[in-house]
Amino acid sequence: MHATLKTSALALLAALSAALVVVEVRDGNLSSITGWYRFEPGEPLFSQANLAQLENVDWIRIRDLHDEIVCQKDANGVWWIEKPFRDRMSTGAVEAILAFTTNTRLVDSLPLNNTTRQSLREYGVETTPHTITLKTPSHEKGKRHTVARFTLGSPTPWMADAGNGKDIIPTVYLRTDFYGRDERIHVVTCNILPVFKEGLEGLRDPHPLLFDPESILSFTLRREGQKEVHLARASAESSWAVTAPFLAAGDGEKADGFLLDLLKLRARRVLNPADAKLEGKPEMQVELHGNWGEQPMLLDLYPEFEDANDKRTYRYAKVPDRDSVFLLQAAPDVQRGGSYATLMNAVLELPLLPEKAMGQIRSGNRPAYTRNLELTPDQLRSHQFSDLAASDVARLSIRSLQSADSISLVKIPGNTEGGINDQWMYSEGGKPYKPADTNAAVSLLHGMREIPVDEVAADAAPGEDPRAMAAQYGLDAPNYVLSLLPNPCNVRAVIFGCDLPLVKDREARTFLIGRHTDPKTGKKAWFGMELGGSSVYRLNTKFTRLISLRAAKWKSKNVTTIPLAAVRRLTLGYKQAPLVLDYDHIGESWTGKLGEKDVTPNINIHRAEYYLRSLQQLKVSQWLDNTDEDAIKALEKPVFTVKVELELPDAPEAATLANAPHTEVDTSDGTPEELLSAAEEEDPLHTLETKQKTHKETRTIEIVPGDNTSDTPFFYGRLKETGELFILRYEDAQGLAGDMLDL
Repeated sequence: MHATLKTSALALLAALSAALVVVEVRDGNLSSITGWYRFEPGEPLFSQANLAQLENVDWIRIRDLHDEIVCQKDANGVWWIEKPFRDRMSTGAVEAILAFTTNTRLVDSLPLNNTTRQSLREYGVETTPHTITLKTPSHEKGKRHTVARFTLGSPTPWMADAGNGKDIIPTVYLRTDFYGRDERIHVVTCNILPVFKEGLEGLRDPHPLLFDPESILSFTLRREGQKEVHLARASAESSWAVTAPFLAAGDGEKADGFLLDLLKLRARRVLNPADAKLEGKPEMQVELHGNWGEQPMLLDLYPEFEDANDKRTYRYAKVPDRDSVFLLQAAPDVQRGGSYATLMNAVLELPLLPEKAMGQIRSGNRPAYTRNLELTPDQLRSHQFSDLAASDVARLSIRSLQSADSISLVKIPGNTEGGINDQWMYSEGGKPYKPADTNAAVSLLHGMREIPVDEVAADAAPGEDPRAMAAQYGLDAPNYVLSLLPNPCNVRAVIFGCDLPLVKDREARTFLIGRHTDPKTGKKAWFGMELGGSSVYRLNTKFTRLISLRAAKWKSKNVTTIPLAAVRRLTLGYKQAPLVLDYDHIGESWTGKLGEKDVTPNINIHRAEYYLRSLQQLKVSQWLDNTDEDAIKALEKPVFTVKVELELPDAPEAATLANAPHTEVDTSDGTPEELLSAAEEEDPLHTLETKQKTHKETRTIEIVPGDNTSDTPFFYGRLKETGELFILRYEDAQGLAGDMLDL
């Protein structure tokens, strides 16, 4: 008897345990057995175990008084509304629901005796309810596990403390039957009711297209009655190129901006196809290809129309993977406002920041309209004459087909870590290389890339020979031929005893530039194109003024080169007796005479050394032609001379130039030979004597005041040994007469 009772009790206990397990598996809690859950103010509504499962939620059902939608996440993490018809769900709505479920906290619970039909209406849980159920995949195939369920009512009139002692947050009425027969109404933090302000249909994703801009490899614009525009790139890191209706480099900023506007398109309303009246065929189509596969993304835009109610201009749009019809605004609202609105618009147009930065500010917050997509081929193409950065060029040559004049420039790489800047050297007509004005070389290269062309004069169609087009603009006999040699490959390896680059060095780029009569306007202008390119550009004179075959343009602005260690004597020629100073660099000592008088005790060593360094850094304001008559006449009687006597090692340039980059280039395509290395016995880049003898040189600077009637006084100057003429600023010339004696 006792055994039977004991067995029955155990069986009952096992059955009760099984029931509890079923409840736990079904709703993740045991409170549905008792119909009560102990809520504590400040605590979440759901258990930590359930909240931890929210990141795995892949099914959501939302009900109000009239509608129901069921949403499901696909294998790619995209949420789709499956009922009443399939459409992509707004990611913002999903994120809001999950964030609310995770972060809402109990503020208070209304007593049970307040839960009457009248209170249910008053608190909105019956009149304007939104019941939300969230589920995760279950271990059983085809089934799901509920992790949260609740009904939102109306907003409460109270605000709750955010927990940081200073911020307050809104609250809302809520009831949940997740714990069984609990019928109380709670006040909880946060309020996501604005998500449902347009009804459940408003939960559809208002963005017609969803993509990662980095994944787009090409896009095509088709407009009725216009040529198709196609841009492509090899990867997200590559540059855009226009491949139709002509071949040209693309404008990267415009192309990326187009994709951003496309991504930001937001429908005013997402319509059921049955409720939209689509008339005619699409007027415009955008096609995107990316790294997701061969299937393109398409956006069809229908003709614009004006809404009679709000006077705005709209377009309908459709995409293949969604049945919805999108109502997109075509253009911004008409600006209506007084002086304040006019002022704000004017402020936005002021160039307070660089154009690129201002563009980012303006485009970052502004909405996108379909007219933003109506770009022409000319708007999407690059208006750079060259895409090579100044820092990416190792050599440069300028020559003319109309004369034997030529200029060659080569870059001596610096050392960023050591604080040594790049230095450019120049050669005129194949003569030995001399220090160049680095600013002049960099300005030319910078201008080729950064100064936009005025206009694209002509394009050759794909497959068309561009030579006839070039001849129309005089580029078959250009004034200048510019050739740029990119930096050589630095990734090298020794293979079979040979030092070889692991990546093929890039070939030289050659550009033709000439002044010719514009066939369209009949006026003279500068035109240019790249050799092998398919477009002729009308160039801006800001750029063409940077080009010259005159050596004075490229010559270093330093008056002369004076190595401090080589200085042996310094003579300052005043009107009275000359001051002669002898310098011992190793001993850092000075001796001197003023006429026949020994002034060694009066020499201020610090002033003397400062004078030498100032002389070493002295720069001309402008180099003059050696035959300048005004300068020659003025310098017949110089008012002051500086003579520096040096003891120099033979061929000092060789040591400086030994590290210059050297790249073999195939000249079969017409690349000028100036870019190639000459024979070692002639090319200073590959000449370095290890045992050098010394020789003596003298550098004499003569100066005299220039035109005294000028508003900006200056001095004429001359290097006596070479006859080179120049202009010095008034302040620099005064510094040459500095006093180095304590008298």
